Amino acid sequence: MSTQIPLHETVLSGAGRPQSGICTVAFSGGADSTALLLCLWQLREQLGVDLRAVHVHHGIRGAEADRDAAFCENLCEKYGIPFQTVYVDVPAYARENRLSVETAARHLRYEALAQAAPEGEIATAHHAGDNAETVIFHLLRGTGLKGLRGILPRSGRIIRPLLQAEKSDILSFLQACGETYVEDSTNFLPDSSRNRLRSELMPLLLRENPAALQTIARTAAILTEDEAYLSEKAEKVYRQCFDPVGGGFHGLLQYAKPLRMRVYMQRLERMPKPQHIDPSYEMLCAVDEALCAGSGTVNLSGDVYARVYRGILYMQTHVHFGEPIPMRLGENRIFPEKRCFVTCCDAESLSRNLHTADTKKTLDFDRIKGQPVFRQCGPRDEIILPGRGFRTLLKKQIQALVPAPERETLHILYDDLGCIWCERIGTAARVKPDADSRRILITEIRAAEN
Repeated sequence: MSTQIPLHETVLSGAGRPQSGICTVAFSGGADSTALLLCLWQLREQLGVDLRAVHVHHGIRGAEADRDAAFCENLCEKYGIPFQTVYVDVPAYARENRLSVETAARHLRYEALAQAAPEGEIATAHHAGDNAETVIFHLLRGTGLKGLRGILPRSGRIIRPLLQAEKSDILSFLQACGETYVEDSTNFLPDSSRNRLRSELMPLLLRENPAALQTIARTAAILTEDEAYLSEKAEKVYRQCFDPVGGGFHGLLQYAKPLRMRVYMQRLERMPKPQHIDPSYEMLCAVDEALCAGSGTVNLSGDVYARVYRGILYMQTHVHFGEPIPMRLGENRIFPEKRCFVTCCDAESLSRNLHTADTKKTLDFDRIKGQPVFRQCGPRDEIILPGRGFRTLLKKQIQALVPAPERETLHILYDDLGCIWCERIGTAARVKPDADSRRILITEIRAAEN
């Protein structure tokens, strides 16, 4: 058992140590994940974990992948570890999303693990060598502090108990256990930059400095602390400058560029719709240049744009509005980044001032003709606003009162006779509540919850 103690100590002392409860191992059958599974199985009572395993079959490598799945199932059966295999189609996903096979496999793998293990923590078998390779890979590709942090011991529900272990520790542990493992033949192909780093560059670095893995890990840890500090500062700037309903950032230029650049990334990470956005440094600099100039547009990915209008920065998904959408009481999901909540109540339950004076969000429900619907503004749509007595083009009102980037995501409500309410503009005179109103429709715009 003495040869097993170093790996045990690594798991027990590391920041990626499992907490008590359900712990699901991402089990590929390779040396690293096999050692992780067996180590956690041996420590399960001490850690207080309910151990499980999930194998993701990527739909590539043919018979070799089937062999790996069978190996994982047999090993888990031997130790009585609950096990499941999840099948995904990496080649199809890569084609549909224009991703490399390696990137597509990573996306689908983590998505499959999250679905297969909805509770507790998910343990992956990244080790010190993987961490060093990641730092160098990001350095060669070009990155900021975030990339130079390497692999984090914890990221949400993902934990990495072996992150401080070296490959030699893992192989010694497996030898002491008397267990075998499977090899992924693609790990030895020279067409992958990761494989070339592992087989060619890392041996050179270790020959130059045998402690290279430790020194790289120490540098990454220092940079992790620096990045956490700056990200916390950027988060405060985000909250101070962002208008969650309008979607724009006001006053960003009063803050230093390193904080602004992090705010841009934080905004992209919070986009309501899942987006595979990995903007280059040059793209983020283009956003910053547009902000400094006071105007400009940058396409970041697909339908995602950064627009600067009168010094206000908008980072949003271009909206393709289709057919009219019937209004319903409760939450109306028309746009990805905000919601329109509609409620109906008796006029007697409201203050007299609200249902007679508020022309921005209240309507007389009984004066609406037919089924109200949301749709975009047409070029000849008109509205008579309270107190004016004449028709005006709705488009003209919107252009006068609403910043250009916000105009395509306005909630506009129509009935059989025309426009009855427009966000930021107000209620049409013919449905304005008065002292005779019995039922009041109230609209409220809220930012979508991410």
